[in-house]
Amino acid sequence: MTHYFESGFSVRQPMWHGLGNVPADYPGSWDEARQLAGLDFEPIKVPTYEYRGIDSAGDIAHAPAEGVIGDYFEDEARQRIVRSDTGATLAIANGTYELISHAEMGAVVEAILDQPNVRYETAGVLEGGRAVWALALLDEPVQLSGRHAEDVSLTLPYVALLNRHDGGAAFRVASTSVRIVCANTWRASEIEAEHTGTSYSFRHTRNWRDKIDDAREVITGVRRDFRAYCQTATELLGIHISPSQSDLFISEFIPMPPDGLISQRVRTNVETARTSMRRILRSATTQHVAHTAFGLVQAAGEYLDHIRRYRTAETRMNRSLLTAEPLKAKAVRLAREVAND
Repeated sequence: MTHYFESGFSVRQPMWHGLGNVPADYPGSWDEARQLAGLDFEPIKVPTYEYRGIDSAGDIAHAPAEGVIGDYFEDEARQRIVRSDTGATLAIANGTYELISHAEMGAVVEAILDQPNVRYETAGVLEGGRAVWALALLDEPVQLSGRHAEDVSLTLPYVALLNRHDGGAAFRVASTSVRIVCANTWRASEIEAEHTGTSYSFRHTRNWRDKIDDAREVITGVRRDFRAYCQTATELLGIHISPSQSDLFISEFIPMPPDGLISQRVRTNVETARTSMRRILRSATTQHVAHTAFGLVQAAGEYLDHIRRYRTAETRMNRSLLTAEPLKAKAVRLAREVAND
């Protein structure tokens, strides 16, 4: 949502909404990234006050008024979170709420990734400063290639730092494939991380810094999983698939029910689905790898996420993002099987 966007930067590629800075190269440090993103202010804590008084009838008064005797006293149970640059109120939080500053965000990602020269892809400010983010490009962009592939595919995973100063939500570090540039992509990265279990949340408490090692275990574990995926993808790219094997894969992946248990309508639906798969294999997204087992798996994923019928938009989101999809695992197994036929 662009009306939530205040400031930010996006390296080389402009944000879809056309706002923010577009530097030609990665910032040289977190301090430089902060400046580009508009994160050069800090959230700070200031006291809150409550009025305590007695009116002329002897009743408790919570605000000054004619005939009221009282004064303002600091409320130790609450504190106000404000911007250091404008003084604007970001939230009213409880007295134990611990801020995680913008300066500390850079230290956190450097500690988790265990490298000083982090490449910050995007960063910015949302909701008037209540939400801020930074997106780091991992130092291991993986090149997927195979003996029979005519192109080279790069998969570039990110680590996102999602920090809020609203007194409620946690500071989250997440591994994601989403390039965050707005409130909607922020939320998409959260959904993806929740689904894959690739995030770690720091509660805004005094000992949050003690949890950095735990967060590192989560993120490095994700990177190990990602490398395993790349090994599988590279293996599949090296398996040549003939046209007859491709047809066998499609017929097995989208099977036709037995004669006598099938109506003409169902038969037509199956043939339409198979035609959609063949069209995907000829499309720009897969045509260069369509003659490999990896191409079959990619086509199956594109069909499941974008072509297969769904009853509601919620059903589609659940299948694509929020729940495990057993048919995608079946596609990998089936691609290997047809290659041996």
